Amino acid sequence: MQEIPDTVRPYQKTQVYTDKTTPGMMKNDHRVRSGVWAKIVVQKGEVVYEIPERNEQVTVTAEAPAVIEPVVMHRILPQAGSRFYLEYYR
Repeated sequence: MQEIPDTVRPYQKTQVYTDKTTPGMMKNDHRVRSGVWAKIVVQKGEVVYEIPERNEQVTVTAEAPAVIEPVVMHRILPQAGSRFYLEYYR
């Protein structure tokens, strides 16, 4: 799993989502823009982070956040009872 480079800084944070409130576009294949990194921060439960083109699937927890690389196609699948948000960096 990648780490966020030291050369970027946080600039935005989403609201807290649950398995019921996560926007549909996050659950489908999408990507962040070039030069933008994101971190999935789980407050409760688990979120599955998938990178289809690499055939990767990571279970994200409060103890183990995940980093989303720029322009990498991915999807975020919150599990029942989960709470999470995204932090964006550039």
